[in-house]
Amino acid sequence: MHVAHTAIWVSNLDASTAFYEDVLGLTFLREFTTDDGVVNYYVGTDDGGAIQFKYDPAGERTVEPAGIDHLALAVDDADETFDRVVAESGCGVHLEPTTFEAADRRAAFVYDPDGYVVEFVGPI
Repeated sequence: MHVAHTAIWVSNLDASTAFYEDVLGLTFLREFTTDDGVVNYYVGTDDGGAIQFKYDPAGERTVEPAGIDHLALAVDDADETFDRVVAESGCGVHLEPTTFEAADRRAAFVYDPDGYVVEFVGPI
């Protein structure tokens, strides 16, 4: 068994794909539209990790990131990734690069276009 993907509702598919693909470097995996018109768009990594964007072009769904604490992306260098992403996207900062001794990791947190918190986690 493995985790296949995490699904989140997005309010603007173009803004989300630009942030996750163009800025973060995730890869488009697949897309389909359900009978009720909801677009399901997947981005991911070479190791099989994926995020599913659920987008309702009719605008009938509420996007509420409050139910998700954060999405974590493993990176080689949390500081470098944080600096590059903030410079390229102008995204909001949730927490600047910080060392978490108990976890033996260094991490930084930013906001995506819908307000979801994205963590860049790497080695100390």
